[in-house]
Amino acid sequence: MNLTEALNTALPEIPALSGKERYPKLHPKLVGREQEEEGKTVITAVVSGKSWLYQFSPTEWELVQLFNGERSYEEVSDLFAETHGIRYDPGEIREMAANLDTMEFWYKTPQELNTTLTQKLADGRSQAAKKKSKYGDVSHLQFSAWDPDEWFDNILPWLEFTYSRWFTVVTLFAFVFMTYVFVDRWQEIGYDTLQFYNFTQKGFWDIVEFWFLACGVLFIHESAHGLTCKHYGGHVHRMGFHLIYLTPAFFTDVTEAWVYANRWQRVVTIVSGAWSEMIICALATVVWWGTPYGTFVHDFAYKLILITGLGVLFFNWNPLIKLDGYYLITEILALPQLKEDSTAYVAGWVKKHIWRLPVEVPYVPKRRRVGYVVYGILSGIYSYSLLYVVARFAGNIVGSFIGPEWAFIPAIGAGYLIFRSRITVLVRFMNTFYLDKKDRVLALATPRNKLIAGVAAGLLLVLPIWRETVEGRFLLEPVNRAVLRASVPGTVVEVNATEGQKVAAGETLLRLRNLPLESEAGKTLADSRVAAARATEAQLRYAAYGTADRERQQLAERSRLLQQQVAMLTISAPIAGQVMTPRVADLLGSRVEEGTDLVEVADLSAVRARIYLPEFAVRKTEVGANARLLPDAAMIALQGKVLSLAPASSQMAAGLAEHAQYRGIHPPTFYAVTIEVPNPKGELKAGMAGTALLTAGHRSLAGLAAEAVWDFIRRKVW
Repeated sequence: MNLTEALNTALPEIPALSGKERYPKLHPKLVGREQEEEGKTVITAVVSGKSWLYQFSPTEWELVQLFNGERSYEEVSDLFAETHGIRYDPGEIREMAANLDTMEFWYKTPQELNTTLTQKLADGRSQAAKKKSKYGDVSHLQFSAWDPDEWFDNILPWLEFTYSRWFTVVTLFAFVFMTYVFVDRWQEIGYDTLQFYNFTQKGFWDIVEFWFLACGVLFIHESAHGLTCKHYGGHVHRMGFHLIYLTPAFFTDVTEAWVYANRWQRVVTIVSGAWSEMIICALATVVWWGTPYGTFVHDFAYKLILITGLGVLFFNWNPLIKLDGYYLITEILALPQLKEDSTAYVAGWVKKHIWRLPVEVPYVPKRRRVGYVVYGILSGIYSYSLLYVVARFAGNIVGSFIGPEWAFIPAIGAGYLIFRSRITVLVRFMNTFYLDKKDRVLALATPRNKLIAGVAAGLLLVLPIWRETVEGRFLLEPVNRAVLRASVPGTVVEVNATEGQKVAAGETLLRLRNLPLESEAGKTLADSRVAAARATEAQLRYAAYGTADRERQQLAERSRLLQQQVAMLTISAPIAGQVMTPRVADLLGSRVEEGTDLVEVADLSAVRARIYLPEFAVRKTEVGANARLLPDAAMIALQGKVLSLAPASSQMAAGLAEHAQYRGIHPPTFYAVTIEVPNPKGELKAGMAGTALLTAGHRSLAGLAAEAVWDFIRRKVW
């Protein structure tokens, strides 16, 4: 997982157009021969050293002979028309050249053949071309720490077995087991991963621990790249770390892998970093699965799972940002600038066809256009979403020290640093758009149009089209819960429940043993049966039947009561749900008295959100109003409706609101609003907190402003 590299590569950079376009050049090793196939003359050609076989018509063969790396498509069209009397459209010639390029037909220098290296070099040139301040570029500082070539030479013999077939098979089996554990324990791992990257409730040492773990894993990740490069005959002479927005990230220069390795070996070099993280995750999964709770090894292994498991999937294997997954797909597809080209194509198309600006859309072959549009849009959405999350991430880190009420300041600062270049581009685009449309706008500014615009603005002020909302903090709790207590004293002899276990209604959870009670119940039952026999005998003899019958009734009633108490020694779940009590097994062998709390069972198929609204917002809320709930540990809002509104005020639950640090800031009175939310997958847990937005109807801007002024007057003038 390389979070800082993901941050650095998330922005979809648009490359500057070079002053001179590169044109195709015929390969010097191209050999062609005329053949007859099905009565037609075709030219069969091959480039020495390549596996592609090409076939052309005589006319097409003459056409490709004109490409010398300097002639443009228009010049090729004109020259062919002069020599053969046939004119082809330059666009058709460009399309044919692009198709041949995907089949490795044209000549390229060794540097151009290295698609991934070309991309990385282009990125380096782009970074070097950026204007730096006199204090340096503090957003991206790079330190080449050492030359690791000799170190890799020393460790490669010890780790050479990792490239063997048997080790790969063992690794794949380990990945299968890791996947099984992830699926089986997904409720824990999925939820805890979000919590692990949420710094709202983390202290200083938690953050230090996080970065130490991240740096250790990243060092192994980059070392795997370098070791694989050495394995295939390359050399690694640079290894160090970056400070990207003052956040550490490692790097390894494996350029020589593209000199000594073939395409498959280059793919392995790219994959090796994320592959090493998956191996760490698989080993940690086995350790976590097999070690006892509470031990250091168990906890440490689980933290490794959290930092290497889903992080590899969302960052390293994701082709939407320029990390390992992106370079892997560009190497396979031979599209070295996929992100830049797709972004440039989409941006150019939007500027020309949506904003009607006089710009040229970069040329893309027809069969690639749909893929470029899809990739460009998805990449942009993911990249900016990631940057938004990073900005919130920075706010959470600082907010854990200075309080969440001030966390927006570092979040805005981080957002400015991240989006500064994009803000500059946006301002430049708005200036271009204004200058292009200025004359048209001034031409439309007639008295009639001004009147129409004024009327429209007035309608926007008075029409109730603006949705008004009120905000409050909430706490989730089960809709139905039951606390099982000991009805009679006894010793716990059997425990059939564990924390988080799903139980059915009537399922036995614990058994108690009370020998005196059970002995007395057995003796009373026997006495009751004897008394019943005596009463029957007295009835047959007509002698002292009344006395015998009273004794039978008394013993029968006492036996019934004692049997009820014995039945209470078996503790069963009254409702279906989950066991909420931690460490239930610790009760085994302990003596419990009557009334002792034993187990809590909660039905989490639906949860109830108790929202605390301040007094001034209560009058804007009513039963049936729509509500959106966003838990602190989630990114997706929940929907619900208001079921009830408390008639009296109450204290907000502990931990939902920060204590005011100033004497002049007094907390308001809160009223509880209840909302029920379905929870079929069990992802919502009791005790989760978050923020809720309740719809208070639609108002006009003028009405909102008038209400604020009128409330102020009524509050202070009466």
